Amino acid sequence: MELTTWRQLCDRGRDLVLCLDFPGGRAAAGFADLAAGAPVELCFLHIAWSGLHADSRLDAHIAQWVGEALASRRPVRAVLGFCAGTALATRVADAVSATAGATPPAVLLFDAAAVPDAALRDQFVSAVQASAPYLADGELDDARQWSRELLATGRDDLPRVATALVDRYDQLMSGIADRLSLGEVLRRELTDGFAAYMAYLLLAAQGGLDLRAGTPMFLSSRDHRPPVDTARGMSFGVDRERLLGDADVWRVVAGVLDEARP
Repeated sequence: MELTTWRQLCDRGRDLVLCLDFPGGRAAAGFADLAAGAPVELCFLHIAWSGLHADSRLDAHIAQWVGEALASRRPVRAVLGFCAGTALATRVADAVSATAGATPPAVLLFDAAAVPDAALRDQFVSAVQASAPYLADGELDDARQWSRELLATGRDDLPRVATALVDRYDQLMSGIADRLSLGEVLRRELTDGFAAYMAYLLLAAQGGLDLRAGTPMFLSSRDHRPPVDTARGMSFGVDRERLLGDADVWRVVAGVLDEARP
């Protein structure tokens, strides 16, 4: 299967399982672990996100993602989302369900999270704070205060907010690169990775945790509480970092996907 907006995790069957999560460098278990461990004969695809897309409208991305998946002429059995990706998974599932002749896919949301406007600012602060030992005196406090004021005046124009956050992050990383004599390539990689994550959150902020038809299933780690009332939900005694790598979770997912067989 030739893909541009998805990457294949495994191909053990005809039906597709679409997985939505930011593909950045996270040490926690991911959908690749779930795809490898779940005892199901299905083809798992993960969104191939680079952030390099001129259109910041979620509808445009959904049309591209779903269009490529359906062009394979393989039925979509389920759509899975993790964290902010849950707000995207529901919209992908809605688009699949709206296709003539399509069977509505099962929708499984892991540690579901709505993405409020403040999420972009919060992630900027977290990213800058991670580099705190290398910042000049006062830069962290200045970045916190500046980003707070930016969000307060720009909630109605989140793309502008995201662009400004990326520019400020790039400025801070440039200062660190100069002080530590780091190469331009490394600085650019840091900024590009942050920009891709901001673009991803910007899309997720346009989504939600509801479905037009049906009810998603919420699967949560030990300390997670879904931000909405859930008619279908399960909590597992594992930390967030191991949720997608837990054998009990794999078995539950396999049971749900088998029940969703047309």
